[in-house]
Amino acid sequence: MSNAKSLAFETLKAAVAGSAAAFRLTLRLEPVSPKVFPPTYEGGKYAIEDRIIGGQQIPCVLLDSVPSQANRMELALQDAWEGGEVKLPVVSVDFKAVDNPGIRKITSLQAPHRIADAILRDSTTEAGGKQIAFRKSPIGKELDQLSAGYATPLLKHSPHSLVFGMWDSTGPRGGLGVKFARAIVSEIIGVNAVPGIKSSSRIDPLNIRVNSGKLFKSAEGWTLDEKIALKEKGKPVPLGADGKPSEANHGNVMPSLSAGGFTMDYAEQTTVLSLPALRRLRFPTTEVSPSTPEANTIARTYLAALGLLGATLAAEAGYDLRSRCILRAKDPIIWNLLGRPGEADTQYALSREEAIKLYSVAVEAVLKAKLPLDLEELTLIPSADLVKLVKRSMELAAVEGGGEEG
Repeated sequence: MSNAKSLAFETLKAAVAGSAAAFRLTLRLEPVSPKVFPPTYEGGKYAIEDRIIGGQQIPCVLLDSVPSQANRMELALQDAWEGGEVKLPVVSVDFKAVDNPGIRKITSLQAPHRIADAILRDSTTEAGGKQIAFRKSPIGKELDQLSAGYATPLLKHSPHSLVFGMWDSTGPRGGLGVKFARAIVSEIIGVNAVPGIKSSSRIDPLNIRVNSGKLFKSAEGWTLDEKIALKEKGKPVPLGADGKPSEANHGNVMPSLSAGGFTMDYAEQTTVLSLPALRRLRFPTTEVSPSTPEANTIARTYLAALGLLGATLAAEAGYDLRSRCILRAKDPIIWNLLGRPGEADTQYALSREEAIKLYSVAVEAVLKAKLPLDLEELTLIPSADLVKLVKRSMELAAVEGGGEEG
């Protein structure tokens, strides 16, 4: 049984203000099924590499990447925010103008580039009694002044962008836009991983044969009638590569074998919250005014609490990573504080309830210090062109059977 202490706000604040290196969480995970399926990358490849573990070179496979883990933490934060468990600055875009968009609302916790994402950039907000482009609004213009020495606007409107990283590549400065490195990183690997094979097949209950007829594209999807088929240069366009019934997901698929899945000794998740990364950030009142040590410490401690909260919520939500890749944590959530050089690590327990409480205390500390923290959701409206683009994409996807285009 662990003798880990509960992590108090003052302890976290002291660690942030001092010279401690990081908080680190290491969890051993077991596959729920004997075989797991990692994510595939370009060309259907798995991320396989040898790693040094316990002084030995051991074959490993990546089960969940750093960007994927960040997304899971942010979605865990969004669930807690939507459930009223935590207060958090969030900017959202309401897509109710799009009929059946799939997602009614996109938040800065969901958008790939967070508050600097093109979805938010191409939306509008009310200012001076009229709708203007988000990045031309007072809030948007604040974001144009960002730097590590003036991170205050992000603290106010999108603190998770400081924790999980952000590159303002879609803003007025383009590729020269400000970058904030991730303060928290996490990944999951399979240890001593052995690749396997998978089988695939499909039995069509209608027993449609490959030579039953040639399928052509139509406004409704597909047709056998050349007269109503979509035309290119006067000729009907075949569905898919050759118009076979399988292009419309009809017909049998012969059983086949291919590489797929891994067995392994165990999986391991490592999460690290960098305290030096937070110490690089400063929070003056304005871009040209000096910051104060106390304000910087309070803001950084809040960000640390936010990172710990996201990681803890995601861990307690479970590890159903994808189809046929479900893991279970074997250990309790115990964070190790890696202290100053020469100091022994200190262990701190952090359950879901404790992480929420720690974060709530940090919120109150920020407000008490009179630092800006906008806890009211800011809802944007997508521009008319963005709505039109989404609708056209939905129409194309319907015609093409849901295929993706870059």
